[in-house]
Amino acid sequence: MDSDTFKPPSFEEIDKQLCIEGTPFELDTVQVKGRPTTVWKHMPTVFRTYLLASLAKFGDQVLINAPAVEPAPVTERVEWTFNQVRKLALDLAAWLAARGVKQGSLVGLVGYNSAEWIITWVAIHILGAVPVMVNAATQADSMAHCLRLTKPELVLADAVSALALSRVAQQLKDGGVGPLFSWQDTAHLGKCGVETIDLAKLPVTAAQVKDVEDGKGIANLGPESDGVIFFTSGTTGYPKAVLSSQRSALHGVISSVYPLARLAMRQGAPASMVLDMVANPPEDDTNVILMAVPFFHVTGCLSILLKAIGDGNTLVTMRRWDVPEACRLMVQTGVNVVSGVPVILLAVMKSGLLPKDHRLKFASYGGAPAPERMPSDIKRHWPEMISATAWGMTETNAVHTVFGGEDYLNHPKSAGAALPVTAIRIVDPDTRAVLPARSVGVIEANGMTIMKGYMNDHAATAKAINAEGWLDTGDVGWIDENGFLYISDRAKDIIIRGGENISSEEVENAVYRDDRVAECAAVAVPDDILGELVAIAVSLNPGAKATPEHIMEVAHSRLRSPARPVFVYLADGPLPRNANGKLIKTEIKKTMQGLYARKKGREAKL
Repeated sequence: MDSDTFKPPSFEEIDKQLCIEGTPFELDTVQVKGRPTTVWKHMPTVFRTYLLASLAKFGDQVLINAPAVEPAPVTERVEWTFNQVRKLALDLAAWLAARGVKQGSLVGLVGYNSAEWIITWVAIHILGAVPVMVNAATQADSMAHCLRLTKPELVLADAVSALALSRVAQQLKDGGVGPLFSWQDTAHLGKCGVETIDLAKLPVTAAQVKDVEDGKGIANLGPESDGVIFFTSGTTGYPKAVLSSQRSALHGVISSVYPLARLAMRQGAPASMVLDMVANPPEDDTNVILMAVPFFHVTGCLSILLKAIGDGNTLVTMRRWDVPEACRLMVQTGVNVVSGVPVILLAVMKSGLLPKDHRLKFASYGGAPAPERMPSDIKRHWPEMISATAWGMTETNAVHTVFGGEDYLNHPKSAGAALPVTAIRIVDPDTRAVLPARSVGVIEANGMTIMKGYMNDHAATAKAINAEGWLDTGDVGWIDENGFLYISDRAKDIIIRGGENISSEEVENAVYRDDRVAECAAVAVPDDILGELVAIAVSLNPGAKATPEHIMEVAHSRLRSPARPVFVYLADGPLPRNANGKLIKTEIKKTMQGLYARKKGREAKL
């Protein structure tokens, strides 16, 4: 094939060849809420069967390499096989069933990444019940809000989360939340009055375990049955409970494979070869994945954990994000895949702590804007590695648009293209009229990935999803002629300077071109005349030195006049992020506005 004359097929042309009858990517049309919806025909129908079969398939392979339970030192680690997770999950499912948990029951799940978290999550699904996955990194009042909103029949937590929840125990009881149990000993944290259970020594019989394995009591569990409850990030208020069906939450089993098939064809591989590789993957083609995002987030759970179980991969977890420790673990365990938010790979790449010969085969990230220069930097650092980016939300069960390889390298500001089972469009924020290519407006999403709705909040659901099933994402962007999506900003984060709309991403990308900058957040500060002005908060890479004035000077040379920052805050350490790795813009904005007001006050006195 002559690379100078080869023209990559369009996504539409590829889809026509890959999504035909009899292939793994065959499509089907089903009715969801009375609307015809395109779905993957051969995807798993429910979590229960997918998880039990996958865990049995990979047997004695290691599923998770994790730190030992505190107070053990962070360097002490343990491994859990697929068989061990399956056995303990069946035992726990039997224990839950004995306590009245059944198909459709809600069970609270609160904790940081651990084998016990996975075991609990699998056990809930074995019963056809619904895990209520609470963000363990939030304050106790936010956890209480999430649990009171959903009212699970009981709650299982790790020791740290159990201690936090014990402090709001009366609120939980008054709010209709069931009893709280910890799967870890809490003695080292002090007395908290929470009952502890040992997942390895549960009082269940072989007959009880066989009943749950056989599916006794489960009837009519299907693709549209309730599947999972996640919570929105809650950076602007209390989180909302996002309820999704089994089908929507499981879409990633195929949706995560399809972009790689598309990529192969974009690079010249014939459809027959691609389909054969998908149907007959190499038996030793497994990955060791650095798991630096939480399981309680859609990315960690549905994009990474779910696929790790289905593909026989190993997850390497950490107690908390630490770059030197991450690099040490990557070398020690042979990590060859990094997934999550962009800052994870950026931090590892810029640290210089990985040996130069350490090979990574794949990196994928989303959930937060990536610097425009990131794909080219990755290509220089790891020439053979495939990198991909994606866009999605909790409400879309993670990935909704995605691409990688040369497409991403050539379009570094894009968030990829829709899948055959997803759709995107741009609408006018006021009239909701659909806008043509390259017009900036509100991004709406549709397809099999969309949530059922916000639990116990019909008003918010009706506001978010229209009668045709289109979800108002709250993101602003545009779509080019190739179908590539570009995110301009969150609608509420746009800085409006004298009537001029300024994307915070535009400012941040310019600042990230400064090699000294590790993190950047552009926010608005108030101005009496122009309404808002641009300010930036930055942190520096290890060993880098700079002054706010010099950062501003360099930024000004790369930005149009209205987008130039009037104030720079140079942070002593990393900028605040939530547990999902996203910058907490509300907190940064509040800090910046206070600092800017004091600066203006001092200037007024001179």
